[in-house]
Amino acid sequence: MSDMLEKLLGVEKTAAGLVAEAEAEAAHRTSQARIESQKRHTDLLKKKAAENEAVLEAERARLAAERESRNREERQKLSRLPADTAAFRKAVKSFIEKGRE
Repeated sequence: MSDMLEKLLGVEKTAAGLVAEAEAEAAHRTSQARIESQKRHTDLLKKKAAENEAVLEAERARLAAERESRNREERQKLSRLPADTAAFRKAVKSFIEKGRE
């Protein structure tokens, strides 16, 4: 009877060892999968950030070109206008007169 109990205890001990090993392996695989998943996620975020940065830079360049074009057009319009020196002189004299008061 005691031999039978010893054998059962041995089997139980072996089973407990196998369960512990299986749990350790599962924990190891889970942590490896988590690490790989985080790495893929990080790589994807970096890729998307680079794509967004490229889109942003292209939009900035487009806006800068558009602004430069508009400014050039406005300068040309202003340069074609006749200079109104009389109005300028009047404004300056008015400003000077206000300063004397």
